[in-house]
Amino acid sequence: MRWDNVYVAGVGAYLPEQVETADEAVAAGRYDAEEAKANGIRAVRVAGADEPGPVMAAAAGRQAVTRAGLPADRYGAVLHACVGHQGQDFWTPVNYVQNEAVGGSGLTVEIRQGSNGGLAAVELAASHLAARSTPEAALVTTGDAFRMPYFDRWGTDSQQVYGDGAGAMVLSNRGGFARLRSTASYSDSSLEPIYRGTTGWTDGPFLDGRPVDLRSRKTDYLLQEEGAYDRVIQQMTKHASAVLEEALADADAKLSDARFFVHANIAETIAEFSFYSLLGVDRATTTYDWGRDYGHMGAGDQLIGIDHVVGHRDPAPGDLLVSMGVGVGFMWTVAVLEFTDTPQW
Repeated sequence: MRWDNVYVAGVGAYLPEQVETADEAVAAGRYDAEEAKANGIRAVRVAGADEPGPVMAAAAGRQAVTRAGLPADRYGAVLHACVGHQGQDFWTPVNYVQNEAVGGSGLTVEIRQGSNGGLAAVELAASHLAARSTPEAALVTTGDAFRMPYFDRWGTDSQQVYGDGAGAMVLSNRGGFARLRSTASYSDSSLEPIYRGTTGWTDGPFLDGRPVDLRSRKTDYLLQEEGAYDRVIQQMTKHASAVLEEALADADAKLSDARFFVHANIAETIAEFSFYSLLGVDRATTTYDWGRDYGHMGAGDQLIGIDHVVGHRDPAPGDLLVSMGVGVGFMWTVAVLEFTDTPQW
């Protein structure tokens, strides 16, 4: 989708102070040494007891709102994306984020699209703004804290280490420091069973008192039929290439035009294979080496990575940034931004 009147007016991030390194996790028997070497994630941030996902998201949201400098009554939508437990059951964390970050009475929506939640929310927010003829803004936030005993950040998933943190972005239909040139999304629900597994349904979360086990779910699914692994990789590669090509075409750009590329903080082996080898992304343009000190922050890697680019990589007017996400379900989203100004902050 090509966008003509959607802009990024502010970004923000919140990263807890406490650090846990991969070496510390290995020494404590929580992380396999060979996995640590292959995955390449050096450390994660660990949220405190008073820092569940929505609290961090609200902090990141306040930063983005302050930087955007737009009146509170202009925010017609707040979208909050998350992956894990949000600090309370039967609760709407997005309304907490709205109340704490910007206020107002705009539309509130919680996005549960796995690791692609942040970028999926950006595309939905852009659609909302493009349909409005009056000046309006939308706040997108992400926030996740992965806590034992429900979730083991070092062991719940294979080739994935989960860190705590939150990101935020303010979109506006009246201007900002970057223009959203295009977005593209693609879903393949035939891959949905990969993270559901084969053991059937449960009556509630955490019923057996053990951490979520995503490793077994994926293994059980992939072992059901011969060649399933190769088929899944082929489908994922095809969809990733297609959605990237669509977004770039709608932005009238080529991958080589992008000065920055922001993807998830995943295992190094996956990043090398999926992004740098198959898609042809230049690793030097990415935030990956920085992200190895934070791990995979649920729905927020892309927004947090964009905040890092704005604050530390000196983007100049005319520079292009491409961001790509993929979330269980499965859904891919690519967003192409063009910097038009240097943010005043």
